[in-house]
Amino acid sequence: MFNLQSIYSKILKEGISDLKIKDKSMNQYGKIAVANSKNQMIYNKGYTVGSVETLMSNSNVATHFTPNVFHFLSRKNNTVAGHEEKNLKQINTFVIDFDTDNIQYTDILNAGLNLELTPTLIVKSDKGFHAFFILEAPVYVTKKTDYRSLKVAKKVSQNLRIAFNEELGGVDLTCNHFGYFRCPNKHNIVFYQDSLEYSFKELMEWSQRKSDDAMASLKIVVDNTINTHHKQIKEEWYHALIQQSQIHGGYGMGRNNTIFTLSLANYQSEVSLDSCLNKMDQFNSMLEVPLKNSEVEKTVKSAYSGKYIGASQEYIKQLMESWCDHHYKSNAMTNWYKHKKARKDRKYLHAHEREKDIIQYIDANVHNGVVTMSLRSLAGEFNISITTLKNVLKQSNRIKVKIVGKGRYSETKVYTLQTLIRYVQNLKKKSILLIKEINKIFDLVPDEYEKIFKNIIESNEKNIEINKKKQVRLLI
Repeated sequence: MFNLQSIYSKILKEGISDLKIKDKSMNQYGKIAVANSKNQMIYNKGYTVGSVETLMSNSNVATHFTPNVFHFLSRKNNTVAGHEEKNLKQINTFVIDFDTDNIQYTDILNAGLNLELTPTLIVKSDKGFHAFFILEAPVYVTKKTDYRSLKVAKKVSQNLRIAFNEELGGVDLTCNHFGYFRCPNKHNIVFYQDSLEYSFKELMEWSQRKSDDAMASLKIVVDNTINTHHKQIKEEWYHALIQQSQIHGGYGMGRNNTIFTLSLANYQSEVSLDSCLNKMDQFNSMLEVPLKNSEVEKTVKSAYSGKYIGASQEYIKQLMESWCDHHYKSNAMTNWYKHKKARKDRKYLHAHEREKDIIQYIDANVHNGVVTMSLRSLAGEFNISITTLKNVLKQSNRIKVKIVGKGRYSETKVYTLQTLIRYVQNLKKKSILLIKEINKIFDLVPDEYEKIFKNIIESNEKNIEINKKKQVRLLI
C-alpha cells in the first residue's frame, strides 16, 4: 500500500503548507486548485487548497488537482480563478495524459525505458493513465526573468508528450501543460517509485537531445513567412472556431488560447485593434463560461503587441482538433526548408546515427537478451576504430555494456534495456522463466530500473493467467 500523504508531499514540494495555517498574514505558501469531478474541473467549479492536510481530508472525494502550485487563487460565486501560467509559483512535475484504453501501464514503463525517461508515478484515469515525472526540486517561475523558466518548461513538457506519443500513441497533446490532472488515491495508483525523480537540468538536456534528433533531418532556414495573398480571417478554420460557444478553461487549449489565436488572425489580416476588441468581446459574450472583460482586453492587446506575425499552424491545429473535431491547415503561413546533406554523401556519420546502427545490429544478433562479443569485434562490424566506438557508447544512454566474469573467463555483454525486456516477455510466453534466468537479467539491470522490470514481469504473469483462462473458456 502506498503512503498517499507522502506522495502528495513529494509532488507539491512545500509549495503549499503541510498543515493548515490559521493566521493568513503568516502564510507565505501558494495555492492549488482541486475539483471533485471532471465537470467541476471543466467549468472551474472546484475549490482552492493551501495545505496537504486539507488535501488529504478531501482525498476520498477529490478527482482532479493542479500539481503545480500558483501564487494565489480565488473562489468567487463558486468559480475558481487565477490558475493561469503567469501566476504559477513553482513547477513540481510534468504530467502526460494517455487518453486511451488500448495500453497497459507497463507499456508506459516500457516506452520510458526506450526513451531513457520513466515516470515516477502512474495513475489510472477513466480512459487511460496520467504519468507524472516528478522533479527533485521545484522550478520557480518569476516575472523578473521574463518567465524564462516557464517557457523552457513548456518546451520540455511538449517534447515529453511528443516522444511518448510517437512510442505508444494516445497522448493528449493539447491539454494544459500545467493545469488539472488526476488526483492519486489508494485505488488508482498503479506504479510509484519515489527514487525516480529528475533534476530540471537533466530534463532540459533530454529535451534538447529530442529537439536535435527532430531537426537532424530538416533544418529551418526561414520560418513562418507570411504569405500576404491570404488573410487568416477569411479562412475556414477561423469561421469554424469563432462560432464555437462550448470552449472552456482548465481543459485543453481553452478560452485564452482561442481568443489569442483569433486575435492573431485579425492582426495578420490588418484588422484594427478596436475592431478586433469588439469582435473578441462579442465572441466572449457568446461563450457558455465567458472570461472577464479585462482578461479579453489583455489577451487581444498581447496579440497586437508586434511580437507575433499571425496565428501559428500548431495552435490552429490543436484548437480545431480540441473544439471543432476537425483538422485544418492555414494557407497564410508557409515554411521554407533546407534539407541536410544525405547520409550517403557524407564522409563522417553523426554519433546518433552510429548509435542507431549499433542498436539495429544488437536487435538482429541478440541471444538471451544480449550480444556477447568484444568491443574490438563490434567496432570491426562497422569498420570504425575502437576509440570511435567507445565515444559513441559514452554518449549513448540506450546501449549498455557490462563485463561479466574475471580474467580470461570474462565476457562482454552488449545490450539495451529493450532487448532484456523482450527476452523476459518471450520466456514468459513459454512459461519457462526460472529464478536463475531472473537473476541473470537483474545482474544486467541498473538499480534504478529494477522495480520497473519487476512490474513488467509481474504484469506478464497476470496476462499469461488471463490468456490461459480465455483458452480454457474456448474449450468448454
